[in-house]
Amino acid sequence: MRRFAVLLVWVLALAAPRAASPQPLPLVVDADRVTYDAVRRTVEASGHVRLSYRDVLGSADYLFADLARREVLLRGDVRVVRGSQRLAAAEVRYNLDTEELVATEVRALAEAAYLQAQRAVLGPVRGVVTDALATLCDPASPLFHLTARRVTVFWADRLVAEEATLWVGGTPVLTVPRYEVRIDPERARRDFPSAEAGYDVLSGYWVALRYPYRLGDVEGEAYGRYNTTSAFEFRNVLRADLGGGRAELTAGTLRDSEGRPVDALQLHYTLQPWQLAPGTSLSARVLAGQYRERLTGAQGLKAEVSAEVGFPRFDLGGSWSAGAAASLRYSVYEDRSLLVPAVSTSVDLRLDPRSSAYLAYSWTEAYGSTPFLFDAPTPQSALTVGYRQAGEGLAFDVGVQYDAVPRHVRLLATVDASLAGGWSLRTFAKYNATLASFEELELRAGRLCDCLEVSVLYRVPQQQVWLAVQVVPSVRVQQAVPEPLR
Repeated sequence: MRRFAVLLVWVLALAAPRAASPQPLPLVVDADRVTYDAVRRTVEASGHVRLSYRDVLGSADYLFADLARREVLLRGDVRVVRGSQRLAAAEVRYNLDTEELVATEVRALAEAAYLQAQRAVLGPVRGVVTDALATLCDPASPLFHLTARRVTVFWADRLVAEEATLWVGGTPVLTVPRYEVRIDPERARRDFPSAEAGYDVLSGYWVALRYPYRLGDVEGEAYGRYNTTSAFEFRNVLRADLGGGRAELTAGTLRDSEGRPVDALQLHYTLQPWQLAPGTSLSARVLAGQYRERLTGAQGLKAEVSAEVGFPRFDLGGSWSAGAAASLRYSVYEDRSLLVPAVSTSVDLRLDPRSSAYLAYSWTEAYGSTPFLFDAPTPQSALTVGYRQAGEGLAFDVGVQYDAVPRHVRLLATVDASLAGGWSLRTFAKYNATLASFEELELRAGRLCDCLEVSVLYRVPQQQVWLAVQVVPSVRVQQAVPEPLR
């Protein structure tokens, strides 16, 4: 007897509590052999067992269901998928009412993280595993991994390890009482420590370490940098959700877009965006702080309010579309103030699914002044004509720009390429044809080695070099836990 769905629906209705829905969700079992004991209200199945209940799909060699107790036992090459959760185990016990899975000899996926443990208790909201191994790398030979007495996983959010040890290869390097990391692929990149090294004219050769951490609901990040020809740098950043917005407190040394050091004690608060109309949003931020530029010696207090309005792209008919954005920044210093409005707009003509031509205009003006270099605006009234194309492994954007403020013509180009062997290349160039010189020229090469991304960035006019090493989720994690058999 292969199919057993209709009978189990009826049996579950009889076994369910009185308060249960009159139309219970079906438990579907498919196997080579299925036996039902009407007296004990049990179901036994063996041989290519398949299970389906609510959002749970599973497969195993053997199944035993006690419908009176509303429990299901799966044994032998057990594979289960529930939403973003996926696990493989020697044995799984599943409670039909609480939706709790108790697994032994388990391997599990939690978003970008791989977990391995002797025992796991996995619920719809969170899971707990004991004596566990967790990694974002290839589980077969992880470059980095954690071992912990206990790991709590909050699905689609974070992983909390207690009495945790960080291993590099087969060597333990750090033991902490508690370690927390995001398991969303994008946030995992930011939540893992990363190292940097480089050279620039102001600092000489330098090395740096970024270490993210958490204090309850507060996210923190410590950053230390040693420079051979200038002072040591350190900063600490604390972030937390507050009153429907996001607060951030920064203390230490910042670097502006040109790599110039600024000592700062800064608090800024980003409000939750307001939806003014479908596709139209208003975002705002307030900021206050004390700053000192190491290069110029300028120092003082600053308070700032900024707002930005984003509009949806408008369909102009045919292959034409248009978009626009506007922003306003008002800064107050000890002896002056600065108002910076900006507007940008563009019209695109889609030539085919992968390419388009565009006409863009950007305007920025400054009313007042600032005592600093790091927040000084660049007035512009720039018109750009360009062409962009995105293909498999190669994307580029080229354009010609005329800026009416300095009356300069610029040539712009961005090229991104993905190559075999995990290599990637990126080039950005801004060439001032009027002055016959590069304003910006950035060359970046990177390679992904399992869960380690190594990249080198060279900014030619500024004579700046960065070498960055960052842990990223490995694609092999998803391959380490098989899906249920169909």
